[in-house]
Amino acid sequence: MSKMKSIFVKIGLLVLLILLVMESAVLVLNYKTLYDSNYADCEADIRNAAKMAVETCEAVNLYDPPEHADTDKVLSDICEMFNITYLFAVEPDIRTRSETYLAIGFGKDALQEAKANRHRGVRVEGMLNEQQIEAYNGNKEGIILHEVSTFDDTLVCYMPCTRYLDAANRKYITYEKPAVIGAEISLDSVNQTFVERFQKIALLTLSMTLLIAVAFALLLYFKISKPIRVISGRMSSFVSERENKKVEKLEIKGNDELALMARSFNTMTDEINRYIGDIDALTREKHTQEAELNIARRIQMGLLQPDRTEHEALGIRAYVRPAKDVGGDLYDYRILDDGRVFVAAADVSGKGISAALFMSRAVTLLHQLMLTQSSPQEIMEMFNDTLCAKNPGGMFITAFVAVWEPETGKLTYTNAGHNLPYILSDTLITLDQGHGVAAGLFEGERYENACATLREGDTLFLYTDGVNEAKNADGGFYSTKRLEDQLTACIGSDKAELPSVILSDLNRFTEGAEQNDDITMLSLHIKERGGEKTLRLLSELKQLEVIRDAIRQLPVSENLKKTLFLAAEEIFVNICSYAYDEPGEVEIRLRAGDGVKLTFSDRGKPFDPTAEILDIDEYDHENAIGGLGRFLTFSIADRYRYEYRDGKNILYLYFSEVNQHDNHKEA
Repeated sequence: MSKMKSIFVKIGLLVLLILLVMESAVLVLNYKTLYDSNYADCEADIRNAAKMAVETCEAVNLYDPPEHADTDKVLSDICEMFNITYLFAVEPDIRTRSETYLAIGFGKDALQEAKANRHRGVRVEGMLNEQQIEAYNGNKEGIILHEVSTFDDTLVCYMPCTRYLDAANRKYITYEKPAVIGAEISLDSVNQTFVERFQKIALLTLSMTLLIAVAFALLLYFKISKPIRVISGRMSSFVSERENKKVEKLEIKGNDELALMARSFNTMTDEINRYIGDIDALTREKHTQEAELNIARRIQMGLLQPDRTEHEALGIRAYVRPAKDVGGDLYDYRILDDGRVFVAAADVSGKGISAALFMSRAVTLLHQLMLTQSSPQEIMEMFNDTLCAKNPGGMFITAFVAVWEPETGKLTYTNAGHNLPYILSDTLITLDQGHGVAAGLFEGERYENACATLREGDTLFLYTDGVNEAKNADGGFYSTKRLEDQLTACIGSDKAELPSVILSDLNRFTEGAEQNDDITMLSLHIKERGGEKTLRLLSELKQLEVIRDAIRQLPVSENLKKTLFLAAEEIFVNICSYAYDEPGEVEIRLRAGDGVKLTFSDRGKPFDPTAEILDIDEYDHENAIGGLGRFLTFSIADRYRYEYRDGKNILYLYFSEVNQHDNHKEA
């Protein structure tokens, strides 16, 4: 076994990493604590040194040099005692902000330059600070601050010395001008002390960490890793030992988890040997069944149309996944020579072989009917009657059949008890009309056609109840609500691969759960062509500028744009004037290709503008009112057509780059 793959190595490295992280955390905490403690100790040292210096200086008259000739030496001794750098007494001059050294002692860290320039009698101009003045004024608590002097970077404590002992009278006399005592310690010395302490702690912590890691590694190896390797080796050789009929039992020592593992292994070998014969027989039988089911699955999938089809105007995507090896869901579609597109989705009651056989018959029948019947209603009625005629098992099938006409965008459909499909347009539209009972139940059942509009950029989505009724590991349903939320989220994005998007979300939801029903989806996506715009405006004349802007952006010649301006303005003004009593919605679609197609739709009063177009030769130019705008529009259009459908006036106008002013033919 490779050491890099050994669990012993992995656990050991993990524990070492944990210990190092813990050590780092401890050191970080100790760093701050030790630094603060060291700093506090230094403050205490300079405060205590300053107090002792004050007591020393009170025993003599600082302003009488002969009397305190040994004061410098005493101050130096105090420096050594508290391990500080400088200890001095100065006479402050508040007015000039100057100070004169009365006495000074040096510690072992004092700089030679400081010793040469700081001694009794030296006057320093302008160096008296506010803290020294505060001490001069009687603050005896000790004022501590950080100072950067000419000689060093130090921590300083100032205290006042306000009196001295008169040796002759044995009483204290107050100075007329108090002295200020200062105790300094070099921050370099402070930091060096801190670094030395921290290094000792870090070394001790690292030593303890390594000691613990070594002890744990030895314990892990001898008590866990080594026994596990023995058990693992025996398990690895089990197959070859069994083939040679020389399976050895593991030796069991103690009553811990490893002993339990060894006991379980011995029990497992007995059980495997007991069941191996039965498994061989079951395996042979299962292989035979799987071979038969694989053949059935290939035949069933071969009856379905390809799961991807691309056409210049549309794209079809389909997906089917049986809950078992074979299933009862199906989809079908057919693109006819005249451009019409038939689509269908269906779900057979039940599962397994019987549902698969019924599905095979149903998909073959649907495919034939799409070629011979012209409407979904006719397809469904003949589909139902044919299934009822020979249905000894009493099975039934829910189905949805639709036909789309590319010229008008009209979608005609009927529904035999199937899940409600959706159209993904600007919003999510539910196709909830055209209901009937499931096919295969009652012969002679009648179905109805329902209509919707499937425009460029829209997508029709069909599915079976294996989608919305899919369950997750907790038993919760995927639900129609979640499906609608996902479909709504796809609006405005690439809707061409809709089944794949829904399937990805469905797989995330059901991860870890067994599939309990067949899953089938089909989408019919109408492609958008270049140079197309759709405007939805209120019937107000101020919207004319929006229409003009849209025409300006079309990829056509300037001459054709001028023609479009004139025609669009005439039609839109007529709609604004006569279609609604109050402003209503007008939809204008502009499609540029070899020429331009303008489509005006409104829900105003029914009116055919192509009827009763005036005869220009008989027109009374002086007295007649109206009619010239329509005449002019239809004169400059190459083709035009009007229809009233779904409660809307729809006018189609066609223009080519070469304007044919005399063409009055209908499209």
